[in-house]
Parts: sequence; structure tokens; C-alpha cells
Amino acid sequence: MAKMKDSQLIMLEHSKAKVDLYKRYLSIYLNVISRVSFISKVYLYDLFAGEGKYLNGEIGSSIASLECIKSHYFSNNNTCPNINIWFNDSGKSEIDTELLKIERIKKIASTIFTPTNVSITYTSIEYLEVVDEVIAQLQKLSQSERALLFIDPWGYKEINPQHLKEILCNGKTEVLLFLPISFMYRFADKALIDENFAGGRPLEKFLSKLFENRMPDSSNQMKFIDEVKNQFREYLKVNYADTFTIERGNKNFFCLFFFTNNKTGFYKMLDSKWDLDEEGGRGFRVSNLSQQSMFDEISSVDYVSMVEEYLKQNTSVTNQEMFDFGLYNGFLPKHTKKVLDYFKSQNRLQCTSLDNKDVRGYYIDDNHIRKIRIKLN
Repeated sequence: MAKMKDSQLIMLEHSKAKVDLYKRYLSIYLNVISRVSFISKVYLYDLFAGEGKYLNGEIGSSIASLECIKSHYFSNNNTCPNINIWFNDSGKSEIDTELLKIERIKKIASTIFTPTNVSITYTSIEYLEVVDEVIAQLQKLSQSERALLFIDPWGYKEINPQHLKEILCNGKTEVLLFLPISFMYRFADKALIDENFAGGRPLEKFLSKLFENRMPDSSNQMKFIDEVKNQFREYLKVNYADTFTIERGNKNFFCLFFFTNNKTGFYKMLDSKWDLDEEGGRGFRVSNLSQQSMFDEISSVDYVSMVEEYLKQNTSVTNQEMFDFGLYNGFLPKHTKKVLDYFKSQNRLQCTSLDNKDVRGYYIDDNHIRKIRIKLN
């Protein structure tokens, strides 16, 4: 129990990685939104907002978002999009024991510059009560409004896949969801088959709803993570879903899931992920782990074979289709280019314009002005 208390008082490395990714993405998100003239307002929701700032000086998601907005404002000629923020947390502060967590956040937030067109709502409501009100707000978004939710619960018992579906159904919302995936993986089989396992009821309810009573693949953690991600994509009816995997200790994983229907948003999130993990684009690992890590399994993701199989299954593909294929599988254009360079070095690749003239480049980018066909010999 003392260890759990410490993690509530001091932000550990794995939690910092989670907030860093959120802050990076929010910065990009605001830059993109600010350049889209028809978007009139952005709604940011942090529904488990935490302490705001921890004893070791590290900041949580709520304060990180305010600092991100401040930085955006002063980097863009004292302008920023119209933003409505909703910070919520029902807990009592473990640091300022006389305050609620949300009161502590409000106190810290009062010291941070906030643009006049940014409004903040602070509430201390249980998640299962506040989520219905959030869904009601999201269902009223106009075509010129967008929303981004950060959901970072202590565990998973309050998370209902149906709520996520209702949050995302308007097509204007993106969600970052943090889950303790290693605990879910460890107890998945038992929770689904052992009716006497009382502690597994929330997990059984979650998995049964998400997987519609079939068993997810639990042969190893990384496969379990990928299957949960893919099932989320199918269940939520979103175009894009991805994960950022965070290893707290040997074989102890957490996952930040990202859901969106927006291709540009997904592309930017992938870019942020690969900035944090240049080797695999999968996640963060605490640097001082001495034993073999489950991240070693990530090397089994063979993108060369994936591209080869995709090109073999199709007579030819366009550079746009090649871009979309990479994106869907979590890879950036530069990774696809490297694979195509490899096939080209083997004299196995043929690239032609739409009028059948040979071309040198691949032009792997979204809606690139040059349209070409790519074929594997």
C-alpha cells in the first residue's frame, strides 16, 4: 500500500512519459486547429485530473495542458483557438490533505497565464456521474467544434467501452485512454471463466463488452495489447486506433490508447510516438531495467514482410494507398520509404506515373500532388 501511496505523491518515470506524449500531441493539435479557419472552438476534457503537480516537481496532465496552451499563445503572436477546458477529479489530495485534488489543481492553475478566450471548469464528481454529462455535451458539438479527452483512471473498473463509443460517435472527438494493461492481461482468462473470482468482475464486464464474450488472445502481452487495440477499433467504429506502451517494471505494462476518425490527427500522434521511441514507435521503457524486457518481442514486428505481403496481394498500389497502409499499421512515410528503398536495391520494385512513365521517387505522403503506381516484381 505504501508503494501505491508513493506513486500518488511522486510522479514516476512511466507516468511522466504518458504526460509527455499527451503534451506533445496537444501542442501539435492546437497548431493544426489554429490553422483551420472554420473551427470555432475546442473542448478539452481531463476527467481524472489528479494532483496537478507532484512532490518531485513533475506536473500532471492538467497543468501540462495549461502550460501547453500558454506556450502556444506566446508562440503564435498572442493568439490561440477558443478553448473550453473541463478538469474533473473526485478524489482528495494526498499532498495537500486539507484540499480536494481539483482544489489543488485550481490553486496551481491560478499561477499560470491563461488567454482570455480560454475558460476552465473545475468539478469534483465521480467519473460514472460526470461521463454522462460529457457525452451529452459532445453530442451537441457543431460542425465547427472539436473535442479532445484525456482519460487516466486509477485502474479500469470505471471504464465502459459503451461510454467510449458514445463519446466518439460524433466523429469530431479524439480520446487518449490510459489502462493498466499488464494487470488486465494477467487476470483476463480467470476473469472470463471463473465466476467465483470476485475481484475479476469489473475486468470480466469490460472484456465481455469489448469482445462480445469471445476470448482475447492472451498468449503474450504484446499480442494481447494489439488485440485489444484492434477490437477497440472495430467496436468503437473509429478509423484509427493506436497504442503507446509504457513499461513501469519488468513485464509490467501500461498502455495509452488513442482513438480518432481524423487522419491528420492520427498521423501527428504517430509522429509524436516515434519522436519518443525512435527505434520502434511502440512505447517507453524505464531505462534502468536490468532483466530481459517484454519489449524484446516488439522486434518481431516485421514491417518489411508486411509491405511485401501487401504488394504481393495487389497488382499495384498507388503512393496514396501505400501511405494509408503505413499509417494504419503505425508507421510513418519515412519507414515505408526505407522498405521501398530495400526492394528497389534488389531490382524488385517498379514505379510508374499514371500514364505509365517510369519515375524515381515514391512520394509517400497524404494527398501528394504526384500520383504514381508501385509494383513489386
